[in-house]
Amino acid sequence: MAEADDRPGYSFDPGPPPEASRFLANKGWQPAFSWLDVEPEEHAVAFSVAKATSLDVLGDIRAELQTALDDGLPFAEFQKRLRPRLQARGWWGMQAVTDPATGETAPAKLGTPRRLRTIYDANLRSARAAGQWDRIQRTKAALPYLAYRLGPSERHRPHHAAKEWLVLPVDDPFWQTWYPPNGWGCKCWVMQISRSRAEELGIDDSPVIDTREWLNNRTGETKMVPVGIDPGWDRNPGAMRQAAMQGFLERRVADLPEAQARTALRDMASSWLVQRVLAGRSGAKVAVGFMPPDIAEAVGNRAAFVRIADEYGAKVGSKAAPVTPDVMARVSEAIVEGPLARDRRRGQDDLLVMVDGIEPWIAIIKNHPATNEFWIKTIHRTTQRKWLADLAATDVEQLR
Repeated sequence: MAEADDRPGYSFDPGPPPEASRFLANKGWQPAFSWLDVEPEEHAVAFSVAKATSLDVLGDIRAELQTALDDGLPFAEFQKRLRPRLQARGWWGMQAVTDPATGETAPAKLGTPRRLRTIYDANLRSARAAGQWDRIQRTKAALPYLAYRLGPSERHRPHHAAKEWLVLPVDDPFWQTWYPPNGWGCKCWVMQISRSRAEELGIDDSPVIDTREWLNNRTGETKMVPVGIDPGWDRNPGAMRQAAMQGFLERRVADLPEAQARTALRDMASSWLVQRVLAGRSGAKVAVGFMPPDIAEAVGNRAAFVRIADEYGAKVGSKAAPVTPDVMARVSEAIVEGPLARDRRRGQDDLLVMVDGIEPWIAIIKNHPATNEFWIKTIHRTTQRKWLADLAATDVEQLR
């Protein structure tokens, strides 16, 4: 393992990288009584806070975390904004709460300054690390190695300190488990480096990951967890999100739980590659959503995915109303469950998808039954009145 000075390398900066923002924004919801009720795989795709079983409380916490991440707010400002909201909802201090698993009611700490600090640190560090993993995968051809680094803590866990300057390829299985943060309060990180820098430091053999038994007192389940990593932190959330998206692309939809499927959809649509397509400079054809089989069958098409390509990408949206990653994620969800109609006016065969919200959008999808393809033609702002006018037109049939 290398001993080295701290030369510049590739790491996430303290600002709000878009990949980190999307990691948090694209999550589903997972109300839970205890953190022990939620598996690491679920944490990667769904937002959860122990004892925040009300969606109102969970929504307040999530909204302020998103703002803190996007705007770079320090903890003091996050707490100043969130604490009054939680107090107004009665989610603060010691309260009598009922455990849904046992039916027992007992006093428990809900919101406290210490809990808010834990919530802030755990969620923002995980989001930034997952966002960095996304960038690592995009740039690994040029920077194919990672070096394990210790954070600025005064004291370090011995097993973490032992891995300082461990250098391994990006795709080494070690990073599926030991990709930081690796525990509550862990500030470790990875630095992405070139092959020449890795050779200079010394490339290590992939370590054997020792494990220990750990009993989940909530479920009674005994699991093997890596020595040196806190239970629940032994998975790479960025890699799990990418695996969910890859599984979706490989059409293993039935194998994905609903929360993972929805998150995979949002991740696909708001990915960096789709943003390049929208700029007309990717040269790629990218899946941005899943077409439900009943809709595909109704229009004589067997395609499973809706795609977008450069030739359409440059026409999508406008300077006045650009199609952002958030809009693309909403379009992706609307294709699955939003209002949808078939438009055969003027000799066309298109699907109109209404994207509801405070600012409604409409996505127009070209139906190619002869080649079994669906293509995004355009996405632009609309109004409810225009949507109803479209539905009332001859040769427009509402399918959902």
